[in-house]
Amino acid sequence: MKGTFAVLVRTVIILTVVGAIGFGGYRLIRHKKQSLAGAPKYGQKLTPVHVVSAKTGTLSVTRTYLAVCEPVRRASISSRITAVINDIACDEGTPVEAGQVLVHLDDREVREDIAAVAADIARSKADLSGNEALVESLKQSVAYWQREADRDKTLAEKGDIPGSQAEGTAEKANEYRGRLLAAEQKSRALQHRIDALERRKKQIEVRLSYCTIRSPYDGLVTRRLVDPGDLASPGKTLLVVEDRSALKLAFDVPQKDLDAVHEGLDLQFTVAGQQRLAVLSHLYPSLSADRTVRAECVLEGKKANGLACGSYVPVSVIVRQLKDVVLVPASSLIEYPKGQLHVFVVRNGKLEHPAVTVLGRGGDHVAIDGINAGELVVTSTFLGWATLAAGRKVESIQ
Repeated sequence: MKGTFAVLVRTVIILTVVGAIGFGGYRLIRHKKQSLAGAPKYGQKLTPVHVVSAKTGTLSVTRTYLAVCEPVRRASISSRITAVINDIACDEGTPVEAGQVLVHLDDREVREDIAAVAADIARSKADLSGNEALVESLKQSVAYWQREADRDKTLAEKGDIPGSQAEGTAEKANEYRGRLLAAEQKSRALQHRIDALERRKKQIEVRLSYCTIRSPYDGLVTRRLVDPGDLASPGKTLLVVEDRSALKLAFDVPQKDLDAVHEGLDLQFTVAGQQRLAVLSHLYPSLSADRTVRAECVLEGKKANGLACGSYVPVSVIVRQLKDVVLVPASSLIEYPKGQLHVFVVRNGKLEHPAVTVLGRGGDHVAIDGINAGELVVTSTFLGWATLAAGRKVESIQ
C-alpha cells in the first residue's frame, strides 16, 4: 500500500513539473510573438531626409572672384641719380605729407659742379663786358676813319692831295672795320658760351634737386629698404609710400566672363560678417599673359573700414537679377550621367525626382524651372544620395 502511494506522489510531481514547464514555454512564445508583431516589417522603414521649402524670390546672378585689398595709390620711391644716401628722414609706419623730405643724398659733387659752372659764367661775362667796350671803341674809330677816308677822297679828286694818301686813309678805315667785325663776332661767341653755361647750370641745379627726395602725396611709409651709407641708383627702390585715404579691391576676371562683367556693375563682399555693396569702378583695357583682365573697385569712407591692405577678400559681381523665380539651395541639385539636372521632392510622403532647368546661380541658391514654390526639396540624407529613389517613403526633417 505504501509503495503504491509513493508511485502516485511521484507521478503527480512529475505531471506538475511538466505542466509548469509547458505553461512557461507557452507564455514565452506568446510574448515573443507579440514583440515580433510590434516590430517594423522589413522594407517598410522610413528614410529620414532633410528638406526645405522652395520659395519664390529674386536671385542675384553673380560671378565670384578672390580680390586683394590694396591702397588706392602706391609709390616705389627711387633715386634719379646714382649717389650715396646721407640721411633717411622716415621709417616704416611713418605718416608723411606731400612734399615732405624723405631721403637726402650726398650732393657735394653736384654743388662743386654748380660752383665751377658759375665761375665760368662770371669769367665769360667779364670777357664779354671787356669785349663790348672794345666794340664801342672800334665803332668810334671806324666812324672817324670813314670820315677821313671820305674827306681825302674828295681832296684827291680835286687834286689837292695825292691819290695814294686817299687810298691809305681808306685802307685804315677798312682795317678798323675788320677789327670791329671780329670784336662783334667775339661778343656773339661769348654770349653763346654764357647761354650754354647758364643752361648747364640749370641742368646741374635740377640734378641737385634730385638729391632731395620728397613724398609725392600724403600717405604712409610701408617699407624702408635702405640705410644711410647705401648707394642709391635709378630703378632701385628706397621706400614705399602708400596712400590709404581710400582702398581698392583688385581681382582678375577670366576672358570667358568678359561678356557679362563690365564697369558700373554692383559687387558684394563681406567684412566681419557684414555684407557691403560697392561698384566695379575700373576694368583694364587689355588682357594679361594669362588671359585675364584686372578689375578694381575703389572703396571710400565706411566701406573700407575693417579691411587690411594685402588681405584676400572674396567678391561677388552681380551680373544680372532674376525676379519672381523659384529658388532652392544649390546643394539640392543632382546631376544624372547624361548631364540632366534633377531634384528630389517629397510628395505625399514619397520621393519624386523631376528634371529641372537652372535659370541662374547666385551664392548658395539657384533659380530653377520644373517645380512649384512651396514644394519640399531634399537637401541631404543621412545615408547618402545613392539610397534615394523615386517612390521611396521618407520622413521629412525641416
